[in-house]
Amino acid sequence: MDNDFNSQDNHGPFELFGFGDFKLENGGKIPNAKLAFSTAGKLNAAKDNVVFLPHMYSGSSKQILDVLVGDDLALDPRKCFAILPNHLGNGLSSSPHNTPAPFDGVNFPELEHAD
Repeated sequence: MDNDFNSQDNHGPFELFGFGDFKLENGGKIPNAKLAFSTAGKLNAAKDNVVFLPHMYSGSSKQILDVLVGDDLALDPRKCFAILPNHLGNGLSSSPHNTPAPFDGVNFPELEHAD
C-alpha cells in the first residue's frame, strides 16, 4: 500500500537497513524486516564519538534532527556521530503499510516495547 506521507520529502533523508526475518518478543515475526535510520556527523578514527538515540514512538528521526542535532546543540555533528533509528511500526521502518501480504495492514504483527 502506497503512503506518500512516509517519504523522505516529509521526513528528511534516511536509510533502510534490512536484517532478515525479525523474531518478536511475543513469538511472532516480521519477515524481511527493515529499520529506517538517520545519521549526523562523522565517525572519528577512535570510533568513540557515537551517540545512539532512539526517538519517540509516534514520530520519526526528523523531529530529533530538527530539535537536538546541529552546531552547538545537544548533538553537535562537529563532535559526535549520531545514529537515530526509527522504531518498527512507525511508518518508515517495517510497518503495516509497507510490509507485504500476508503481514500487511491489520495483519501486521503486534509489537512490544522490547522489540
